[in-house]
Amino acid sequence: MKTTKWIKACLLLAAGAFMSVQTFAQFKVVGYMPSWSGSVSAIQYSKLTHINYAFALPTYTGGLQPIENPSKLSSLVSSGHANGVKVLIAVGGWNNGDDGAFEALAANATYRTNFVNALIGFVNQYGLDGVDMDWEYPNDGASANNYLTLMTQLSNALHAQGKLLTAAVVGTGGSSILNGVFNVVDFLNLMAYDYNNYEHSTYSYASQSLSYWTGRGLPKSKAVLGVPFYARPSWNSYATLLNQGASPNSDYFGGDYYNGIPTIKSKTNLAFDNGGGIMMWELSQDVNNGNSLLSAIYQVKQERGGTNPPPAGLIQAENYTSMSGVQVEACTDTDGGSNVGYIETGDWMAYSNINFPTSGTYKVEYRVASQSTGGQLSLDLNSGSIVLGYLNVPVTGGWQTWTTISHNVNVATAGTYSVGIYAQSGGWNINWIRITKVSAAAKTVAATSVKPVLESQAAEKAPLLFPNPVATSLNLKGDFNQPGGIITIYDLNGKQVLNAKGGVSNISVDALPSGTYLLVYTKGEKKVTQKFVKR
Repeated sequence: MKTTKWIKACLLLAAGAFMSVQTFAQFKVVGYMPSWSGSVSAIQYSKLTHINYAFALPTYTGGLQPIENPSKLSSLVSSGHANGVKVLIAVGGWNNGDDGAFEALAANATYRTNFVNALIGFVNQYGLDGVDMDWEYPNDGASANNYLTLMTQLSNALHAQGKLLTAAVVGTGGSSILNGVFNVVDFLNLMAYDYNNYEHSTYSYASQSLSYWTGRGLPKSKAVLGVPFYARPSWNSYATLLNQGASPNSDYFGGDYYNGIPTIKSKTNLAFDNGGGIMMWELSQDVNNGNSLLSAIYQVKQERGGTNPPPAGLIQAENYTSMSGVQVEACTDTDGGSNVGYIETGDWMAYSNINFPTSGTYKVEYRVASQSTGGQLSLDLNSGSIVLGYLNVPVTGGWQTWTTISHNVNVATAGTYSVGIYAQSGGWNINWIRITKVSAAAKTVAATSVKPVLESQAAEKAPLLFPNPVATSLNLKGDFNQPGGIITIYDLNGKQVLNAKGGVSNISVDALPSGTYLLVYTKGEKKVTQKFVKR
């Protein structure tokens, strides 16, 4: 990535350095994923600790109605667990204000047992991590007592299997949730929104909500503050508001009240000080770019936690923290979601806080598409100060015709970096990036397979490269200058350091360190090689 084309990333300050790593790990980030909206592949898993799939509905006798979109739930569990995120089933919800089934089953011992058994079976069937009870809302008196009895019985059954029990409760005024509930749940999700039809989720109300529940005796660690990813009174999602022209840094647009990035960050800090986590309704209402509310929450968690982020892994291309020139569009690849497109030469995307836990070789894969021209990308760290490598993007025959390309790169020093993808030449789309540590065994296999090829081919009579030694620009003649092939430059350890298309007349090598290199032209079964010296 060219430094002159880059916005310098700011280092995150450890504002809460006094907080322990343990506190960071325990701070919960809980997102609801509705059965009727949103793509499993679009979820920013690395920024969440728990996901609640909404909703399973009870019957009057303690059974469960058929779950909506069961394949989506299965996919969510698989993806969540692969990313270290716990997945729970949310039971109930608003349901048009009809909680008659809850009232009936909670009042009858047999139906309660039916319900507990049905949920245990459901949790085991889908490999879930627990249950989030969303009975909205029990009444005072007998209903409140029945709720406590039900929650106690469900808690005993779930905890016996190492599963979680949580519950969604009103922001304030929850007298029907008796204090005994605090002892049987792992935490409560405080719905500090919908307080009124307009300014329904202010910072002040968030503070009142935490104060109300902790003031009644709920441990701070069990108080998870809820925030909305939608507006009132229109019910438009945050994503819809931005598409209509709303500012991500405001709380008001066209008669709608919502939570923009500054308010979300303020509430997350509030939750760190006075609670045990933050929850949002709901994930599909967010955007997957630099204006993401979930990313704003995660940024505060990073700042307050004072520890490293998770190791590098799958990165959705649209989840950049900064960029130049690109656009996000709908994607028809296997998992749907969004991709980054309209990439022209000189455009770039940056992804902050990517952790490389150890030094050494990493395999970097890119899911790309190009209709007719192909192109070339480069991968760098910290605004181009460290260039990891270059890779050609092939022609795939369509903007949504996807293929995966990869190269191995060397990270000399373990640590957390801003990772950049720069378009050395444009004309391609990108869906995701995946970074995987290469094992010592895999490196040995790669080295033994690459070096013999290079050594044997280096003996061939080579086409002309000049000047040699070279300082900045290497001129090519002969086969190296022929179109239809790929040019790859390796150092003498067999590490790929640069790529280019065949058919070019010169290659810039000014970024390479001084030393001896092998340039390989490959077209089908043909390989020709020549050694050159970079001074």
